[in-house]
Amino acid sequence: MATISSAGIGSGLDVSSLVSQLVAAERAPTANRLSTAQSKLNVQLSALGSFKGTLSGLQGKLSALMSGGSLESVAASSSNEGVFTVTASDSASVGNYDIEVVSLAKASKQISDVFVGGANTSLGNGDVTINVGADAFTVTLGDGANTLADLRNAINNAADNTGVTATLINESGGTRLLLTAKDTGLAHAVSVSSSLLSFTEKQAPLDAHLRVEGYDVYSASNTVTDAIDGVSINLLSADPGNTASLSVTADTAAASDAIQSFIKSYNDTLTVIKSLTKYDPETGSAGSLNGDSTVRGAASQMRNIIGSIVSDAGSFSHLSQLGISIQTDGTLEVDSSKLTEALTTDRGSVERLFGGDNGIATRLDAALEGLISDDGIIESRTESINKRLDDISDQTDALNRRMESVQARYLAQFTALDTLISQLTTTSDYLGQQLESIAALRNSTK
Repeated sequence: MATISSAGIGSGLDVSSLVSQLVAAERAPTANRLSTAQSKLNVQLSALGSFKGTLSGLQGKLSALMSGGSLESVAASSSNEGVFTVTASDSASVGNYDIEVVSLAKASKQISDVFVGGANTSLGNGDVTINVGADAFTVTLGDGANTLADLRNAINNAADNTGVTATLINESGGTRLLLTAKDTGLAHAVSVSSSLLSFTEKQAPLDAHLRVEGYDVYSASNTVTDAIDGVSINLLSADPGNTASLSVTADTAAASDAIQSFIKSYNDTLTVIKSLTKYDPETGSAGSLNGDSTVRGAASQMRNIIGSIVSDAGSFSHLSQLGISIQTDGTLEVDSSKLTEALTTDRGSVERLFGGDNGIATRLDAALEGLISDDGIIESRTESINKRLDDISDQTDALNRRMESVQARYLAQFTALDTLISQLTTTSDYLGQQLESIAALRNSTK
């Protein structure tokens, strides 16, 4: 709004102050109403953001309780980790397997003849073709770059290197060039063709050989991933004739941790809801979403799901049977010992209780998705509040324009009044002077 700088000239009135006070008085009711509404909406918008963030965090904990999550986790172990170690994905079946590591996979190695002149020995100009399995590449030595060291560099830096590493070996009698396949196994045998130098086989390529439950398994790598479904076996040393046990067991600790992590997040969510909807009758203060139907509905829906019975889950049909009890304030409390016992007794039932088609985690996830998705209830509420804020902004702009017009009108009126007073003052002064002149004239004629 424009500022007022003029003051009354003829009247002596403070026109600037008068106009400012009149405009402020006329502006205040509407401006205060808009400001109060804007502040309230901004608080609600922030509170909805906090509410959505909390629900999103809770939803994130549910994935571990549904299909493919931590409730289905398994743990794998080896009875002789000096021979092999093992890891397992959740797709692995619980069981015990006898493993015999007959031999490890080895990488093909080729070694050159010795060069008494060392790494700087000139080999001459020409091609060196290296085969790695069915693939081959060629490097070319030329003037100024044809030493044994140059050949090593050319091999290692070749853009089309098909899988071999070149290394210089310095022995007492000179230097040799060692070529080693980057991958183990028979399929990566290395051979060299060149008139510049000769190679002999230093180590023959070999596939790993192990026996699973007495059945032969061969692998090009010492990491065997296709012998047992969902299990990866890392071979460390050969121990032919001896077997070690590979065990895949249910990972009860991981399942328990996932459930307890969910319970903590659920309780934290209830704490946030309580803070947003609280009301103190003594002070009259209320949470920013007190009485909000969306929050009330969400809390009620979550409580109903948590307290429900899942009839098709098997041995366990409700949370209390797992040692999870509902407190008077709606929060959950878990008996860790009882939970572990339930997971040990019938983990499949626990999985169905949470992650089955009618499971608690499955239904809670669907409910939360309806609230926090891009087209969910909270997003719809957020858009509605933003539209109302935009409308308040438009009303504020309109108020500013109207007040500028009011200010101009008041200024024009007071300026006209000031001019009129100035004119009247001038006339009054003139008449006063005339009357004084007449009086003086009369006195002089006596």
